[in-house]
Amino acid sequence: MKFIPVLLLFLTCFTVGYAQNHVTIKGRVTDSLDKKPLELSTIAIVDVKDTSLIAYTLSKKNGDFELRSLPYGKKIKLVVSFTAYKSYIKIFTFNKNDVLDLGDIALSNKMLNEVVIRAERVPISIKKDTIEFSADAFKTRPNAVVEELLKKLPGLQVNGDGSITVNGKSVSKVLIDGKQFFGGDLKIATKNLDAAIVGSIQVYDDRENDPDHLISDNKVQKVINLKLKKAIKRSIFGKVFAGGGTRDRYESGGLFNLFRDTLQLSIIGLSNNLNKTAFSNDDLYSQGGFDRSGGNSLYNGTVNTGGQNWGGGIEKITSGGFNLNTDYGKKLKVNLLYFYSQKNNSVENSAYIQRFLKDTTLLSNSKSKQQSDKYAHSLSGLVDWNPDTLHTIHYAPKLMFNRENNSYDSFSDTYNNFGNHLNTVNSSSSNTSNSTQFSQEFYYNKRFKHKKGASFNIGHSLQVNPSKSDSYQNNDLQSFTPAPPSDTMRRYSAGKNNNISANLNGSIIYPFTKKIKADISVNGTYAQSGNESNVFDRNKATGNYDIFLASQSVNLKRNQFTENLRPGITYDVTKSISIVANLGFDWQQVQDKFVTVNQYHNYLFLLPSIRTELGPVTLSYNRSANQPSINSLQPQTIVYNQLYSFTGNPLLKPSTDDNFGFNLNKYFQASQVNIYMYSSLSMQHNATINVQTIAGNGAQSTSFVNRDGQYNLNGSMGLYKQFKKMGKFTINTNTSLSEYLIRNLNIINEVEGWQKTYSTGINQGINLNYDDKVELNTNTGYRFTNTNYDYGDHKKIRTNNFNLNNNLVVRWPKKIIWETKQEYSYNPQVSPGFQKGINVISSSIALQMLKKDRGEIKVTGYDLFNQNTSVFRYAGDNIIYDVQNNTLKRYFLLTFTYKFNKLSTK
Repeated sequence: MKFIPVLLLFLTCFTVGYAQNHVTIKGRVTDSLDKKPLELSTIAIVDVKDTSLIAYTLSKKNGDFELRSLPYGKKIKLVVSFTAYKSYIKIFTFNKNDVLDLGDIALSNKMLNEVVIRAERVPISIKKDTIEFSADAFKTRPNAVVEELLKKLPGLQVNGDGSITVNGKSVSKVLIDGKQFFGGDLKIATKNLDAAIVGSIQVYDDRENDPDHLISDNKVQKVINLKLKKAIKRSIFGKVFAGGGTRDRYESGGLFNLFRDTLQLSIIGLSNNLNKTAFSNDDLYSQGGFDRSGGNSLYNGTVNTGGQNWGGGIEKITSGGFNLNTDYGKKLKVNLLYFYSQKNNSVENSAYIQRFLKDTTLLSNSKSKQQSDKYAHSLSGLVDWNPDTLHTIHYAPKLMFNRENNSYDSFSDTYNNFGNHLNTVNSSSSNTSNSTQFSQEFYYNKRFKHKKGASFNIGHSLQVNPSKSDSYQNNDLQSFTPAPPSDTMRRYSAGKNNNISANLNGSIIYPFTKKIKADISVNGTYAQSGNESNVFDRNKATGNYDIFLASQSVNLKRNQFTENLRPGITYDVTKSISIVANLGFDWQQVQDKFVTVNQYHNYLFLLPSIRTELGPVTLSYNRSANQPSINSLQPQTIVYNQLYSFTGNPLLKPSTDDNFGFNLNKYFQASQVNIYMYSSLSMQHNATINVQTIAGNGAQSTSFVNRDGQYNLNGSMGLYKQFKKMGKFTINTNTSLSEYLIRNLNIINEVEGWQKTYSTGINQGINLNYDDKVELNTNTGYRFTNTNYDYGDHKKIRTNNFNLNNNLVVRWPKKIIWETKQEYSYNPQVSPGFQKGINVISSSIALQMLKKDRGEIKVTGYDLFNQNTSVFRYAGDNIIYDVQNNTLKRYFLLTFTYKFNKLSTK
């Protein structure tokens, strides 16, 4: 692993030395008539040979700009543009270390004589909060997908899991010509659509549900809108693929897209047993394809195409659906989305558990198997209507049907540090559940014509979620101690849940001056939750489950009304400095119904909030209030098995959290550097704390109390750098540091004490690309975690984890694509018998064929050294867990993919 620091040092020296021999160009952009500076003008440097963008920046408030480290010895084009002005375009060839000061560049309807006016599109344009990149300014290889195009945009970072950030801000959705594409999912769009059909890429703030800009500019997420080329009036494109391999591994699927003027229809279908989504995993930019140890789960409540199993296991996924968009004129947009998914997951687990109780340590070995089968139908819609520039109406309904079958078998063997054998437990269970979920969201926004900044909003949401379940549980306890005695338990429970939540809210924002505006919001919420479970023992005489256990059955119901009044004020000190403050009056009326008793409570909470914007820095504070769960309040003891029981506490009080935040995000266009810092502190009052009573034989009972003093402190900082194109090389680096400190209260056997967990992690990533022929992505990280106890004689627990991921892609010779990927992790503290180091190396070779390389045949070898497994260690509550799960092992796969693309200008 020593080559990583050496590589970092080499790249740093290389880039610094390279920058010292480069060119600087500067100037000032003004209006030709009044000579006033034009702030936020776009200054772009373009390679004349291939029209690719080399660098860009924005002019400052005084109109000044400066671009450094530009290439010399080649023709480059300077493009200066500003909305409603004609662009300034000029071609230069620089010598080494040139510094060119252009002085004032006056933009007007009449250009200077030295400027050549050309009818060409500027590579970058900025209109208000929207940045638009011309796709032609970023050259990609033939058959490249959108993700490869996005990686070339300045300020935009595509992470290994497919998530995207722009200038340090996360991207919430990707749209196609302003329309939803499978719920706005990032990876379905970026990994499957051809870059060749994109004319431009727009990036803007995600204010769809925040028309009044109540969310901080530093925290608002971004939207990427892919605008298709205007010449393409009709297009049909997509791909189909199928493959089979060793160990009965297979994959198949297809994506069909029909775009016709304002109509967009997409159909997707897939099936595989590779623990991957097929359309959204990191699959060699849609070429290599073997991130099958568990790709990211694509599940937003509507679209579920499978993915990573953090608990390990082998997953089979079969799913499909359609996405339909259409416009009715320019004011009304409609979206309809249907999806079906079936997930079958098999998990095998081994665990070693150490629990420390004064001079006694309980030691347990366990093994388990679980089979989970999930089936879901989802239908959702979206209606956006903008009858004029002052009114917005949004309505989004969603309906889901879910069915789930689970079976679980386990065996545990427990003894103590004195060598005493305590017990063994054989258990099995099965569960079948069915649920229906309906939800809808509506909001109406009106902006006042004669009062800029004034608006009126009405919002509504509704969620209805009934469900039923049938569960069977078998527990066989063999005890080697007097208590508890050996016992056999056979139970059946019939469950029913009914949860309803409805909300109606309204708000008014009114500016009194250019710097001061007031707002007031009113919010009313009704929430109903019901949990009914009837438990039966098995009748040994008849074999039927007909012995009703009233003491173990529950019938919990909660009705809660919440009314919130929140007046606020915003003071804009300057254009970049503002203070936002409000005070919420939160009334909560709670009715809890149990089997034997009912409770009624009324609460009034004062919930202040303040946020200060200081340019790229945001400071914030707010308070929130939460009711304890009705399950933790139930005044009865539930015996789940012979070794575990649970008793609620009806005297629990609501908890409040005081939350402090700091956020810094700054992007420097000229140097293409993004720096960010984030920290938050949450302090709890009346937190709900587990009270555990644990006997020396391992039997445990749990209840709850309220306590003060818990807190959670976390923070992160990082630097992302995109180096300007160096000949045919492009280099990006990303460095990050993250920390957290958590203080939790443990109450075990009537002893109270604090558990403090501190963790620090550092991560370094490097992306190197040579002319789209060779691409190397390296990411390495190290994290250590310390868990300390300030009571008893519990020892300090330290865990360390190191990981290294390398991905090498070689597109040479022509039509051949090679990829090798390494995923290495090392956990030195895991107990004996668990695998400490895991080194998963995979390779593939793909041959492109047929017309325009639309066909591809690929051979993949996953986990060539057959080392893959899932291992982790966790410490808390005086316990150390070492867990190992089964996961996908070595296999070989042969896959054929065909991409089709029919474009028409008719």
